[in-house]
Amino acid sequence: MALLALVCLLGGGALAPFGSAAAAASAQADLPDQEPIDSVGAYVIRIDGPLDAGHQALFLRAVSQAKASDAALVMAFDTPGGEITRMRQFAGSVDQAVKEGVHVIGWVDDEALSAGTWIYISAASLYMRERSTIGAAQAVQLTPGGMAPAAEKYASAYRAWVRAWAESHGQSPLLAQAMIDPETEVRRVKIEGVEQLISGVQWNDMVGRGEAPELVGTVVRQGELWAITGREAIQYGFADALAETVEEVLAKDGMAGVRVVQLESTRAEDLLASLHGMRILLLFLGLVFGYIELKVPGFGVPGILSLCAFVVLFAGQYLIGLANVPHMVLAGIGVALVATELFVLPGTIWPGLVGALCLIAGLLMSQVGPGLSMQSAWDREILFDATFQLALTAAVSLAAIWLLSRYLPNTPLLGRMVLAGGAPDAPGDADASPESRPGSTHASHARRGAAGRAKTTLRPVGIVVLDGDPAGVEHEARSESGLIDAGAHVTVIEVAAGRLVVRPAATPPIT
Repeated sequence: MALLALVCLLGGGALAPFGSAAAAASAQADLPDQEPIDSVGAYVIRIDGPLDAGHQALFLRAVSQAKASDAALVMAFDTPGGEITRMRQFAGSVDQAVKEGVHVIGWVDDEALSAGTWIYISAASLYMRERSTIGAAQAVQLTPGGMAPAAEKYASAYRAWVRAWAESHGQSPLLAQAMIDPETEVRRVKIEGVEQLISGVQWNDMVGRGEAPELVGTVVRQGELWAITGREAIQYGFADALAETVEEVLAKDGMAGVRVVQLESTRAEDLLASLHGMRILLLFLGLVFGYIELKVPGFGVPGILSLCAFVVLFAGQYLIGLANVPHMVLAGIGVALVATELFVLPGTIWPGLVGALCLIAGLLMSQVGPGLSMQSAWDREILFDATFQLALTAAVSLAAIWLLSRYLPNTPLLGRMVLAGGAPDAPGDADASPESRPGSTHASHARRGAAGRAKTTLRPVGIVVLDGDPAGVEHEARSESGLIDAGAHVTVIEVAAGRLVVRPAATPPIT
């Protein structure tokens, strides 16, 4: 039931910070002691600690309020970095906000290391404290022996992305690469009287051709991972100016004296950070509870929990900017088609197949976020990782489903809810269907040899009613082979977990 509580929290007042800009302005106007939102000159948010989904949710809320009041947005950094995928998605959100006209200011209060560096340089204006640091952004991964540099396949894609990102934001691609690759050496040289930066490889090539330029100095030595302070950042173009406080940042950016509002993380944003970390578990629970729902009569708690798991999964991804409306619509169409296959047109196959493909596509797109480009090596790696995670989760879910199908009918509580294996005609037999066991309100004829009639066409799955069952009692059934038309007489040959197996009756019973 914890999933129900999460849905209520996400659907209720906890999500007020994520409302539209108009709703935010209205909420501000309802507070008598607070100045109108239009009087705000700058919003400030802090990116403290390792990057998580909550930081991105806070940023998106701040962007909404900044747009509503035509205010600037200051991001104050004190982060050691975080997951590269999270960084890329967060940096993309900052870049998009800048393109939409929000004046985003990056200010390094203490450090913006590793992944934090690339989010920082995405801002329109860049400031650092004198003793703050950026850089040291090498990609690492967890191995049985501890943290180690990422495999070359990932590192190569990461280097390409960093060079392109730095160049598109007015920074030196070579210096950016030196922050992530300790093998990158950078030298300052004079070529025809003009100072420029070249790599160690370029230097060696020029020396080999007898064209050695004048060496001014070595900026980054081979074997070192480049990290710089505030003053060095100004020297190499990674900061516009030094500033020790937010007020000094705004003054140097031409906004001295404006009203400043600092936005804090809400409980909903903290919850989103937790939910994003639980996304694989939510997907697993959604699949397993969905299977259980298919195996019990009617629509009950397992179905509700399955829906809750998927709603919480997509809601969390949507609110941090990964899933957008088309992704959720695609997944919704997939669910509707699968439901059509199961409950409306059983056995037609095509609705279920197309629905499954739509659902998988929606899940994948909600994991990688909008703006995916197959032309980008890094985007392809992200899509591959998301596909692998989805496939692995599906495999684990199938294993869990197999265990459930094997042992669920034998549990004291759920055994009454699931059709167990049939038995020949013994009313009290343990293998008879649950309705025929002692203590049931009615006796079902769902056992081998029972006669009945196909209520829907079996293609090969459909609905049958059995002779002697009370009115309204129906059973899901599968044809042993071939199609059975609606209205045809059938005989039960097997009672499997949750479904009867039938064949056309040789001779219709005499009534």
